[in-house]
Order: sequence, then structure tokens, then C-alpha cells
Amino acid sequence: MEGLLLVMQIVALTALTVLCVYLITVLIRVRNILTIVEHDIKELTAKALPVFSNLEVITEKIKTVTENIDEQVDLVKSSINSIKEIIDNLMNFEQKVQAQIEEPVLETVGTLAAVFKGVRTFIARLRA
Repeated sequence: MEGLLLVMQIVALTALTVLCVYLITVLIRVRNILTIVEHDIKELTAKALPVFSNLEVITEKIKTVTENIDEQVDLVKSSINSIKEIIDNLMNFEQKVQAQIEEPVLETVGTLAAVFKGVRTFIARLRA
């Protein structure tokens, strides 16, 4: 029985040795894969930094353009408000002029029409 136990120990130790050798080869492969991944990450980082710098520059330019557009929109709004005020002033002026001139002109035209009617009636009476 002791012989069988000794054989089992030898088999178990051999299996353990084979397992350790296999684990060593697997760990070597994992290490190689991790080295490749590390290299790829470093390469990606090196390539990404200029992209991020360019994005920062582009973002600043977009911000500047947006601010300029906002300023231009404000200028256009103020110009439109100024034009509206001018038009309102012109309309008010037109209404004032019309109110002040229309009545005297109509009275003058009415008076002239009455004078011409009177003259015409006078001439018609003189002829008759």
C-alpha cells in the first residue's frame, strides 16, 4: 500500500509540475499580450495628445466666432430698433404735418372753390 501511495505522490507531483510549466507558458503569453497592449496604449496616447490640442484650439475659435456672431446679432438688433424709431418718428411727423396742413389747405381750397363759384355766378348773372 505504501508503494501505491508513493506512486500516487509521484503522479501528483508530476501533474503539478506539468501544470506549473503550463501556467508559466500561459503567464509568458499574457505578459507578451500585456506588453503589446501597453505599447498600443502609449501609441494611442501619443497620437491623441495632438488631437486634443487641436480640439482645444478649435473650441477656442468656435467660442470666439460665436461671441462675434452674438455681437453682430446685437448690432443688427440695435440697427433694426433705430430704423424702427426713425420710421415711427417719420410717421408721427407725417401725422403732425397732415393734421396741421390738411385743414388749412382744405379750407383754402374750399374758399377758392367758393370764390370761383361766386365769380362764375357773378359772370353768369352779368351775361344774363
